[in-house]
Amino acid sequence: MAQQWFTSDLHLGHRFVASLRGFDTVEEHDAAVLDGLRDTLSAGDIVWMLGDLSCGDTADEDRALDLLADVLTAAGATADLIAGNHDSCHPLHRGAHLRQRRYLEVFRSVQAYQKLRWEDQDVWLSHFPRPGRDHEGMESRYDELRLDVPRLIHGHLHSDAPDTGPGMVDVGVEAWGLRPVAQSDVADVVFDRA
Repeated sequence: MAQQWFTSDLHLGHRFVASLRGFDTVEEHDAAVLDGLRDTLSAGDIVWMLGDLSCGDTADEDRALDLLADVLTAAGATADLIAGNHDSCHPLHRGAHLRQRRYLEVFRSVQAYQKLRWEDQDVWLSHFPRPGRDHEGMESRYDELRLDVPRLIHGHLHSDAPDTGPGMVDVGVEAWGLRPVAQSDVADVVFDRA
């Protein structure tokens, strides 16, 4: 049966992030992240990717998009993108509108955020956590782009644990063993049932 999945912060081709995650090479890192997708996705599945597919460099970004297209096609899955600060199609970048077409070759939709309805509750998807929240020890950036909503599924923080505050869940790969997470598991955290 088809499922809905969530993930964020793949950072394919991103040498610094690969090193932070304990990989000796970008190739080893990318293979592990892509294997997580391959091992999880099946025909008919939908995966919401909440941004930062690569490091923002056009060549690395195009490589990441090609790799993702191959994985999605092989699995028979569909993907929607909530763009992150490292994605050139995010509206925080002046030329974002010029990169939309390239992203739409891989993703069914590309947007800055999205509202879903789960269990008669609004649940928002954004790359960013709520305003004022950022990487440990860093001043919060992009607060003008962040949603201040009761239930928020996000990435950006590279959290080791998915629960990042009341009604918030980080679906970044660090919190989920380099794999996408199922909607039911996200709902357990966002509705504080875990």
